[in-house]
Amino acid sequence: MQRFAVIGLGRFGSRLAKNLAAEGAEVIAIDRDRLLVEELRDQVTLAIALDATDEQALRIHGVDQVDCAIVGIGHNFEANALTTVLLKTLRVERVISRAGNEMQAQILGRIGADGVVKPEDEAADRWSHRLLAPFMIDHVELGAGYALVQIASPKEWHGKTLAELDLRRKHNVTVVAIKRSIEVSSPSGAEGFEERVVDVPMPSSRLGADDTIILAGFDRDLERLPR
Repeated sequence: MQRFAVIGLGRFGSRLAKNLAAEGAEVIAIDRDRLLVEELRDQVTLAIALDATDEQALRIHGVDQVDCAIVGIGHNFEANALTTVLLKTLRVERVISRAGNEMQAQILGRIGADGVVKPEDEAADRWSHRLLAPFMIDHVELGAGYALVQIASPKEWHGKTLAELDLRRKHNVTVVAIKRSIEVSSPSGAEGFEERVVDVPMPSSRLGADDTIILAGFDRDLERLPR
């Protein structure tokens, strides 16, 4: 089981802590505000009110033993930076820190953060792609201008094989996987449908009307795909 510490339980930190715990991870949630801590007490492994710049307090509660610590402090950059340095001093394997702007991101990287998250920028980026290309079900940035997306199979692609579509040459995108609803039976005998990823797509793989396609490519090419 993976162990996480989420420090700073504002909107970003509290949601992250709940999501990680819901997926079965062990989560220590930390904030100075006792009210925020109480709201999460029944949803995470351990919720504690303390000053995250207190090295002894962090050790006592096992924060130095987690696999990853996320510093979600957003309103006090000094506390964010001090906590980041302290966590690296405690030899936490991976420390991800929240930045409010590019300058803060650069500072956090220089003082030891293994990764930097900018929630507002990332949310804006996701929404810009959704607004420009609403046919995309999901968009995950892999690098500057390059992404992994899910789209519903366009009508003009139905019934055609990947070889016939030749998407890499015609659209400069690569099919990573195909998701399809498969009829399944439960132990009780009840039948239903479950969405599953089809095996590695082959040139002979044929697209169905209800398929979802996972594609990789540059944003400019993905946004020009048939709707």
